Amino acid sequence: MSLYKKGKRMKVTEKIHLLKIDFEIRITPEKALPRIVNMLVIFGDKITLVDTGVKGSEEKIFRYIEKNNRKFSEIETIILSHSHPDHIGSAAKIKEMTNCKVLAHTDDTPWIENIETQNRKRHVPGFFNLVDRSVKVDKLLADGQILKIDDDVTLKIIHSLGHSKGSLNILFVEDKILFTADSIPLKNDIPNYDDYCSLMRSLERIRADSNCCNMLLTSWTPPLTIDSEIRNIIDEGKSYMLKLDEIVKKVYAGTELEPLSFCRTAVHQLGLPPFLVNSIMERAFRSHLRS
Repeated sequence: MSLYKKGKRMKVTEKIHLLKIDFEIRITPEKALPRIVNMLVIFGDKITLVDTGVKGSEEKIFRYIEKNNRKFSEIETIILSHSHPDHIGSAAKIKEMTNCKVLAHTDDTPWIENIETQNRKRHVPGFFNLVDRSVKVDKLLADGQILKIDDDVTLKIIHSLGHSKGSLNILFVEDKILFTADSIPLKNDIPNYDDYCSLMRSLERIRADSNCCNMLLTSWTPPLTIDSEIRNIIDEGKSYMLKLDEIVKKVYAGTELEPLSFCRTAVHQLGLPPFLVNSIMERAFRSHLRS
């Protein structure tokens, strides 16, 4: 599902550029789900990437860099917002071709460095069509850490767990831009998170952080610059999660008659497509039951 069809690439500032990657999740051999993911290219003395899209995205990334009269060999750093395949898909290939350093949070590093483990524990249909291979993380990032990547580009790392254990948001200090990756749930979209309570706490922190920002960037929207738009997308995500919580807690009660039967009922009541009855949805829904 594409939330904006025009402007696949966008100069947010002179140094911060947003690049939209289109891809598909292969549900069955006959059916594919169209998706998008945004990544950032930061042009300084060297080049920094925030996320890398899916497998094969390096070609689009390199072309974009060359169109801006730079060389892909100038890529020095990749910051991974989290471990999911549409964010790490081409990281290994880019690292192989540029010898750059890969940075991520310690809690998501095991799944980045061993995608077979990730596939077993969080199986996405067509997983190995989305991610090239495992990649070693060279430096671990922590909440509150400051990265000076260019003279006037300072990044503050914000641990935003919920979507995944090691999800990161990034505050561009000088430009007052907040990148939240997948930390804000999309209303009526696929419920895709590891822990409901942690995600709700992270949404409150994002709301507070956004009050000090001029722009919100996510992995699936164009840049948002109007205060009401920023508040609305956060509040819609929160309201959707509360709706999910109410339905899940009613459905996941009593004795389950067969595997995924509770998940099937919840998906139906939410009006979501039947193919979402799977282990990822089950994982998200059962997180609501934790105290």
